[in-house]
Amino acid sequence: MLSAPRYTVRELADRGVLRVEDGNHGEYRPRKNEFVASGVAFIRAADLSDSGIDFESASKINETARQRITKGIGQPRDVILSHKGTVGKVAIASRDAPPFVCSPQTTFWRSLDHDVLNQDFLYTFIRSPDFKAQLDSRSGETDMAGYVSLTAQRTFWVPLPPIDVQMEIVSCISSIDRKIELNRRMNETLEAMARAIFKDWFVDFGPTRAKAEGRAPYLAPELWNLFPDALDDEDKPVGWRTGTVSECFHLTMGQSPPGSTYNDDGEGLPFFQGRTDFGFRYPENRKYCTAPTRVAESDDTLVSVRAPVGDINMAWEKCCAGRGVAALRHRSGSRSFTYYSAWAIQQELKQYEHTGTVFGAINKKQFEALDVMEPTPEFVALFENQVAPLDERIRKNISESRTLAQTRDLLLPKLMSGEIRLAEAEKAVEAVA
Repeated sequence: MLSAPRYTVRELADRGVLRVEDGNHGEYRPRKNEFVASGVAFIRAADLSDSGIDFESASKINETARQRITKGIGQPRDVILSHKGTVGKVAIASRDAPPFVCSPQTTFWRSLDHDVLNQDFLYTFIRSPDFKAQLDSRSGETDMAGYVSLTAQRTFWVPLPPIDVQMEIVSCISSIDRKIELNRRMNETLEAMARAIFKDWFVDFGPTRAKAEGRAPYLAPELWNLFPDALDDEDKPVGWRTGTVSECFHLTMGQSPPGSTYNDDGEGLPFFQGRTDFGFRYPENRKYCTAPTRVAESDDTLVSVRAPVGDINMAWEKCCAGRGVAALRHRSGSRSFTYYSAWAIQQELKQYEHTGTVFGAINKKQFEALDVMEPTPEFVALFENQVAPLDERIRKNISESRTLAQTRDLLLPKLMSGEIRLAEAEKAVEAVA
């Protein structure tokens, strides 16, 4: 239990300390014809992540829509919270954030008095277990499941320790966040390296094409000499073939168990109904199932087969696959080759995004019929030897980041209550980093 003084959002708003506001609803909301390729960012839950707000991929609205909007007009350093549909995603706008507005499914939280409430402290608290517990307790109070109204948010409490304590907390928690962010960036680099290798070898056929054209080697001789010297009549390396998913992979289509077997208490196997819980490389465990009907094994590639179709992750552990997910593994058992093969056919998978009577989906027969490149077994093994160490490093970094996040969540209430001070917290961080 936090011992710092607590105030409701409404109390802090009345004191001129905090402003919480969502985007426009109804007639003021942007119309379909007002969405444009370049304009003011319209921020939805999908645009939020721990690394910030993805302004580049966010939808954009024109100036006509922007001028009509009267609520949810964002500013740099605003904390953005998703409160409808996907509840609980949080991001903070950078200091150089471009103009943006909140959609009706997002809310900005903004300190109006930084001598009383530090904005970075506010961001830290909104990501804490204590805040999440408040969200969970109010989600679905209305007839709409997965919705926390602005009225409900204004009843939330916010701790308000002295400003120097807030700054201590921010200093400690920020050091953890920096370590997590460093791991995230490193993982992006490692995955980009692995993708580049796969694309060069199995999509562009770079080594074989270079050898056929008499260009200089760009791989180590022990690798270079293994690649075929020529392309066949189908413009692929001699000896390689185009196969189908059914020929080259084991495919398990998910199936939803009875709803009575779901729980949030960690009983049974982690359960993924779709791509909602997908993260960078691995999904986050949120739901569990005590009677799974379809199972994915550890290191299987998970593929979203219902809208949105084609997103991929990798199973951290044995898990239950719901009907929105398929599990894929190359018949050789090579986990890295499987993952990057799924990445290579994402565009083919995404063609099914707009099929189906209600929403996009790909069925087993369609999935199995997709073409894939199948090199000879020695090249599958060769790729695995080259890339598996990169993927192991990614997994190690994610494991460390999860431990750091758990440590952060444990330290936060102790820092707020004064149970521990900054020096003690820093030692705890060093012990897990």
